[in-house]
Amino acid sequence: MGNAPVYLALTRDVNKEGRRRFANQAVAAATAVIFTFAFFGHYILDYLGVSLESLMVAGGVLLGIVALDMMRGKVNAGEPRGANLALVPLGTPLLAGPGAVVAAMLLMGKSGAASDKALAAAGILAALAVVWAALRLAGPLMRLLGDTGVDLLTRVMGILLAAIAVEFIHQAVTSWTGH
Repeated sequence: MGNAPVYLALTRDVNKEGRRRFANQAVAAATAVIFTFAFFGHYILDYLGVSLESLMVAGGVLLGIVALDMMRGKVNAGEPRGANLALVPLGTPLLAGPGAVVAAMLLMGKSGAASDKALAAAGILAALAVVWAALRLAGPLMRLLGDTGVDLLTRVMGILLAAIAVEFIHQAVTSWTGH
């Protein structure tokens, strides 16, 4: 639910149908990323020689770039480059970020029996359903705040997003150094 303001900022110039599509795409992307890493993450990272900490730093850098754009008021879902902001940064790394990916990998890794894995998968799906509902219900909040309120919220969320980005990097460095 904490990503609803970011969603509002990214979709402020998008019509109702576009916002609905944006929410669907973001949650679908997050679902695909989380389940891919839940079942195959250890293999993927081992094959690439990438640590979880490196994944966290990469997510932190990407979020930092988005945060800077938000603080400058330059976030726009209709970027001319054709970038789909529902996929990056909302779907990943915000919804399916290092924390969610690592949690899903650990959950599946600790689930021995097929029934345990099914329960873990059901829990992940339930959490993603709540996220989807929060994004879909963010539209009324957008109407309530108006353009000025959304602009203010965008800039404040940019600051908070920058802090989240720094925290991702901090956690990775702390893990690397053991402190």
